[in-house]
Amino acid sequence: MARRKLVIGSSLLLGLAPSLGFAADGRFSIPGTSVTASANDGNVPANTVDGDLTTRWSAEGDGQWLRLDLGALKKVAYVKIAFLNGDSRTFTFDIQTSTDGTTFSTVRAKATSSLTSSLQTFDFTDVGSARYVRLVGYGNTSNAWNSYLEVEVYGSDAETPSGNIVNVSTAAQLTTALANAAAGTTLLLADGTYTNSGAFILKGKNGTASNPITLKAANRGKAIISGGASLHVTSSSHVVIEGLKFTNTGNSAVVLEGSNNIRVTRNTFALIENGATIKWLLLKGTGSHHNRIDHNDFGGKSDPGPVIAMDGNYSTQMTQYDVIEYNYFHDIGPRLTNGLETIRLGLSAVSLLDGHATVQYNLFENCDGDPEYISIKSGHNTVRYNTVITSQGQLTARHGNHNSIYGNFILGDGSKSGMGGIRLYGTDHKVYNNYLEKLTDDALLIDGGDFDGGPTSSNYTADDLAKHWRIYRVEVVNNTIVNSTTGLLIGKKYTYAPVDSKVANNLIRNTTGTLYSESKTSNTLFQGNIGYGSTLSNKSRTSSEIRNVNPSLTTINGLQKLSSTSQAINAATGTYAYVAEDMDGQLRATNDVGADEYSTAPIDRGPLSLADVGPNAP
Repeated sequence: MARRKLVIGSSLLLGLAPSLGFAADGRFSIPGTSVTASANDGNVPANTVDGDLTTRWSAEGDGQWLRLDLGALKKVAYVKIAFLNGDSRTFTFDIQTSTDGTTFSTVRAKATSSLTSSLQTFDFTDVGSARYVRLVGYGNTSNAWNSYLEVEVYGSDAETPSGNIVNVSTAAQLTTALANAAAGTTLLLADGTYTNSGAFILKGKNGTASNPITLKAANRGKAIISGGASLHVTSSSHVVIEGLKFTNTGNSAVVLEGSNNIRVTRNTFALIENGATIKWLLLKGTGSHHNRIDHNDFGGKSDPGPVIAMDGNYSTQMTQYDVIEYNYFHDIGPRLTNGLETIRLGLSAVSLLDGHATVQYNLFENCDGDPEYISIKSGHNTVRYNTVITSQGQLTARHGNHNSIYGNFILGDGSKSGMGGIRLYGTDHKVYNNYLEKLTDDALLIDGGDFDGGPTSSNYTADDLAKHWRIYRVEVVNNTIVNSTTGLLIGKKYTYAPVDSKVANNLIRNTTGTLYSESKTSNTLFQGNIGYGSTLSNKSRTSSEIRNVNPSLTTINGLQKLSSTSQAINAATGTYAYVAEDMDGQLRATNDVGADEYSTAPIDRGPLSLADVGPNAP
């Protein structure tokens, strides 16, 4: 499987995912009699596997499908497809797999071809066991026909769990199996409800990268941890928790304590709440590092406490190098004044320690619980490529230093109150390539502080850690704000103005409010910004600092992007080497102003949808 660009470093992947050691992927031999379709116009399904690019299968209309039978369960890695007139039109389709030919899972939704007459490769997360591959077509850019010349399916023998498989069907069996687990053990939980008066505990157990300890539902979402039960992993390593559903009450669903290389994947968190302050998933303890939380569903939290809390040992160590990605967070709230964050990276007591966490490719929808739906309270973290939809609050660098926030899509509806963007405190943050639209609260806020820890964050006592630290050397560069009630604000609250910060090459097009508003006088460097549509600034700024010109935006895939006549093209100033791409993942040449670079190159990233995240995503 080809890796998605910039998803996660290869060294971290090797540390988190088992090396399965299966045969190299090859092309399956599929006879014409094993290919069927929903319809055809006389160009029959068997033509797609005859090795001849002059023959084809064709059927007209959305939802027409072509199904290939591999003859037995196989691991499916990717497909190659050649299209009729593929060099002049693009085709859209889903790729699905099935074990029985009846129930299919979509492994790649709304795939789109490139302009070429040759076979094209369409990659997806490897499917460990499938017999059938189905392509569901949605026509092409010229008409409603689905016309495929050749289809090739690649993979190898079906993956089967290695090591010792322990079948579990009762809570008592689960307790015993956890106590006896060893490297290579797979605990396979049958459908049913697993209750307990306390946590199910995995303690002092260590798998390896190639032979992890796996706790897995036999059928995703049908092994349910409920009642007073939960799952506590302590002093352990290389463990996979997969496919469970948590509906327990009164305590955290999953606690990872002093553990490393734990993967929590494709689970559903829907706890039954009772008014208590609960952290649904908690990472804590000395020695916590390199854990991965991916492809989970977290929804329906209204009681106090973060959905995910990364706490460290509360004094001398943060959990480090953890990754949170491809999760669906939704329906968090209603609003509390404090303490219902969707993700909290640290807390005041450890805020000057480094977390090195990566939060990426997550979808947040209606996450209204806390004024900070993502609350960063540690250092050297990266929050990138996430999509936030109609969520009250802000993505906030509340404590800590050297955090990077880039490539996020923060989207409102223009009417729901309290939908904000990004808010900053602390030192040396970089905020760039973010796209913010139809927000009703502060879009980009470089705030004032009520405590000055000095330019190196060295002048403080323990009592000062919970305060709003003065900003030093923050760079807010190449962001786009459109159709929102506010633009970029500096020093809105508290006493101390930001110091030595930079606001460069941002593009703001609103019809209300002040586009660039400075509540406090500071030495912030302005350069290369564009503002249009409302009051430009409340300070006197030169045209080299903020230009009042129409950026000539156009709607592309629902987003406001640069048109070919935009005065933002090639207009960026200053040197910001880290802004090498734009929000779409397109390379920047002579940089444009804003998050979007005008380009005809393929789009690598965009706002996420439900098809991209959660337990059933590729």
